[in-house]
Amino acid sequence: MKSVSRYGAILVLASSMLFFAYDLATDLARGKEGYLHLAVEFIVFVAISAVLLRELWQLKRLRRAFAAEQDKNSRLAGELLSVIQQQFTRWHLSPSEAEIALLLIRGLSMKEIAAARQVKEKTVRLQASAVYAKSGCAGRHELSAYFIEDLMSNL
Repeated sequence: MKSVSRYGAILVLASSMLFFAYDLATDLARGKEGYLHLAVEFIVFVAISAVLLRELWQLKRLRRAFAAEQDKNSRLAGELLSVIQQQFTRWHLSPSEAEIALLLIRGLSMKEIAAARQVKEKTVRLQASAVYAKSGCAGRHELSAYFIEDLMSNL
């Protein structure tokens, strides 16, 4: 929402700047306006131009910061996935069990996992039970909490 209002402000400033530039140019061309009137219009034009440039600079800075945060989040997500997969290896999960575990951590239901993997729900339940047994977790919430608690302790 803040970005939309920032674009709106930039649009208003750009429109105002163009209006004053046009008005100043026509006043100069007609030669009927006094120096004070022209000076005031010029000062307003310069002020609006300065504010517009500042807003554009701020927008560029915010875009760079946003891109950097997105990049950081992508790297962290990749690192988290790597940590999760390493733990799955320590628990000796099969590739199918590891996939089930990851989908459970992501919050998918048994039915959704079965549909995504194109297997029966009973198969998913059996593999989930194997995941819980190998991990020592009582269920999906404890499985998810295992990794979340580890993240929270590093904050």
